[in-house]
Amino acid sequence: MHNNRYANEVMRLVREDAQIRRHDGILSDKERTIDNHRTKIEITARVLYECLMEMGVTREEIERKMQEIEERGWTVNPPGHYRICPECGKKVFDYTDATFEGTCMYCGKRVYMYPGDITE
Repeated sequence: MHNNRYANEVMRLVREDAQIRRHDGILSDKERTIDNHRTKIEITARVLYECLMEMGVTREEIERKMQEIEERGWTVNPPGHYRICPECGKKVFDYTDATFEGTCMYCGKRVYMYPGDITE
């Protein structure tokens, strides 16, 4: 009987360990996704900033525009936003690591998805 209790406790600990490992894997995947999104944002911000500087836009003009957008209460595209595929007309969601880009799962067309460019 004592061995049976010991075996049951070992099995419980093994199951608990497996569950913890699954949760750790899920968290690790979510952290990678967040890091990928953050990297997309950082690269995009840098590209846009450099393009604006090359076009002669001043830092003051950028700051003024940022303040104007904040005052309007603009928010980033909500989760689940989509664009309509110009090739087949199906919904395309932004589930890729590519910057501002989704791929239609029906026809494979790349569809660009810029901030604030939402299809309701």
